[in-house]
Amino acid sequence: MPFGPSHIKVNLTPATATELTPALMMAQMQNIGLNCAQINEQNMQQYINYVNSQLPNGAIQSFAIKAPAGSFAGSVAQPMVLLATPPGGTRALAAAVPPLDTSATGNWTIDADGDGYGPNLEVIQYPDHFMWLYNNRATNGFLGNYQPPQTYAGDYPNAEAIQNLFVNAGMIASSTLVKGMDQSSLNAALSNAIAPLANASLADYNQSGSRTIFLVDNYNTTTGYADGLGVLFFSWTLQISDYKRKTKDGGDTHPTVLVIQAGSVLYSDPGPLCHDYFSVLTQFNIDPNTAPTCAV
Repeated sequence: MPFGPSHIKVNLTPATATELTPALMMAQMQNIGLNCAQINEQNMQQYINYVNSQLPNGAIQSFAIKAPAGSFAGSVAQPMVLLATPPGGTRALAAAVPPLDTSATGNWTIDADGDGYGPNLEVIQYPDHFMWLYNNRATNGFLGNYQPPQTYAGDYPNAEAIQNLFVNAGMIASSTLVKGMDQSSLNAALSNAIAPLANASLADYNQSGSRTIFLVDNYNTTTGYADGLGVLFFSWTLQISDYKRKTKDGGDTHPTVLVIQAGSVLYSDPGPLCHDYFSVLTQFNIDPNTAPTCAV
């Protein structure tokens, strides 16, 4: 894959990012067993309008949005694959990095013949790998940014608690990028964030999730070059105590704790990207013969 100075060649096609609609937001509420009169399209649109008014609208766009396989509605959990240990005591990549599924559409889709370093970025963003690179950035020159876990707590109605998740997750994720994250990409990434509960009989809602957004900076459709490619991840845990409790006046609030963290890295040329990628393979004993190549 050819490169120009501080530019990366990649084959992208314009796409319409998945929209967070009232219907999608209602479906997420219903996923967790909430069907009260307040959960209607008009109220959901008001919540979405508020979310959009609070989310940043930066310059960095997305060419893929993914989540751990089996973690969202419509995604199928991948069976555990037991692989023989390659020679030298190393591990196969498939045994070291859990698979991701596409969870939403971003601003662009990528040509099947030009993966845009997505497989390499997927290895880099894996939390253990990213944090090792980040914690050793003084010696390895890693250019990533990280926002450690931020905690928000208070008493909120259920819909407002989920609204706060969308707003705070988007703001923290975008803050890791100098140019900020495109709002439509954040909207898309959060469009199915509230997954169905495995056990709907529990009194407390306690759910964790994550999203990975593959980044493109200033893509030129004429030349096929971008100023940069990268990856952003954010993860959250949302706890709502006694979330199904209802009172006659409908003014229920619930003790809520939301914890969010995020990290990102953006590369303007392949040298540092491939350096970080191969450093991870070495540090975590991953056999390069089982992993995608990374061409400088």
